[in-house]
Amino acid sequence: PAVTPGIVAKALAVLQQFPTIRAFLFECTEMPPYSDAVRKATGIPVFDSITCCDFFISGFRDNARFGINDWQEDWDGVQDGYVYGQNLSAAQKAMLVNKVH
Repeated sequence: PAVTPGIVAKALAVLQQFPTIRAFLFECTEMPPYSDAVRKATGIPVFDSITCCDFFISGFRDNARFGINDWQEDWDGVQDGYVYGQNLSAAQKAMLVNKVH
């Protein structure tokens, strides 16, 4: 929409004025169309009526990774082998506080 540049500019101005802001909450139900543009421009979370409703409804939905689905019973009882740092590149290993031996 043609309003998007103005909304993004306002969000950037507010963020410049209050640099410790960690998220935007768009309370007006007219604002969701601009949320993605503000997210992209600012790099911080934007909560609007859609994301808040999604969050609310998710509290009623079953999470397949937990709870009553008995997913734990699918485990074969054998722990996967792992060596500390095996998933890291040489550069990432160099940055570790606890070095790989």
